[in-house]
Amino acid sequence: MSNKLKILIFIKQFWKELAKHRGKYDFVKSIEEFADVIYWTKDGDAVQILKYLETRHHFKPDFLFMYDHVYQAFAPNIYGLDQLKIPKGYYVMDVYFPASKKLREDFMKQNHIDLVFSVTKQAFLKQFPQYKEKFRWLPFSINVDIYKDYQQPKTMNYLLMGLVHYPKAGTYPFREAVLKQMKNEKGFVYYQHPGHLVKYEDDAYVNEKYAKEINRAKIFFTCGSIYQYPVLKFFEAPACHTLLLAEANDDIYELGFKDRVHFVACDEKNVYEKAKYYLQHNLERERITKSGYEFIHAHHTNRKRAMQFIDYINRFLDMRSER
Repeated sequence: MSNKLKILIFIKQFWKELAKHRGKYDFVKSIEEFADVIYWTKDGDAVQILKYLETRHHFKPDFLFMYDHVYQAFAPNIYGLDQLKIPKGYYVMDVYFPASKKLREDFMKQNHIDLVFSVTKQAFLKQFPQYKEKFRWLPFSINVDIYKDYQQPKTMNYLLMGLVHYPKAGTYPFREAVLKQMKNEKGFVYYQHPGHLVKYEDDAYVNEKYAKEINRAKIFFTCGSIYQYPVLKFFEAPACHTLLLAEANDDIYELGFKDRVHFVACDEKNVYEKAKYYLQHNLERERITKSGYEFIHAHHTNRKRAMQFIDYINRFLDMRSER
């Protein structure tokens, strides 16, 4: 019999249709290496679900993990969680949508959530300071089978991909500045965000195709928006052996990113100058590119993040048993 933790995860099979969000599933899937996992994908009563799993599958979970329920495409509607004494965790992504804040607060309070996991730290604690003790930081991470060095020729000098003016101008001021200042530079390429609902058959720049495109660029730009998120691009670009020029934030620095070691920190005023400098200085660019690649693959992979997730739960359960 396995001594691994038994975890019941409430999550929909969104990765089957939404190609842009496959990476989120890749992380969840990586938990299976360290725990016995069962996924529940349909709406339902938590008490009845547990009875069913124990009767039909002889599965009695040590921990319940609720994926971000605010996004209906990602998680089922589960009620009755407040009736269960099994420890419960809740996963939070974006924290700045006004309509979702109360939904999350009500959910966490009504269901007696024990641990709250979030991809952001500073932004989460600013929005939900009352959950500081229950908060556990679980940043984004990469699938090493997708985000890697494909050893392609570096045919692009500069690359910008993703949201710039959405949901409104001013949300990504750094990216707006990059687009404005770099658009006429030789070798600069910009790809718009493919949309969150893009399908696999749409052949958009997502997953392997997206990673390969990053790998073709010498320099990649990103930022964490006005909300200062440690977005996935901070991890994806260096993981594809491409130099990251980015507007940094406190979360990124706390995660171990070092300016001019793993990436190059810049702002709206100096991004053009730094981009030109690192394009021209090949050895310096290649040194930081290599260091950033090694850093991400050593510390920010899905496997590392899954280990961190399991460690958080084990520590909590140990502390709970000592009370």
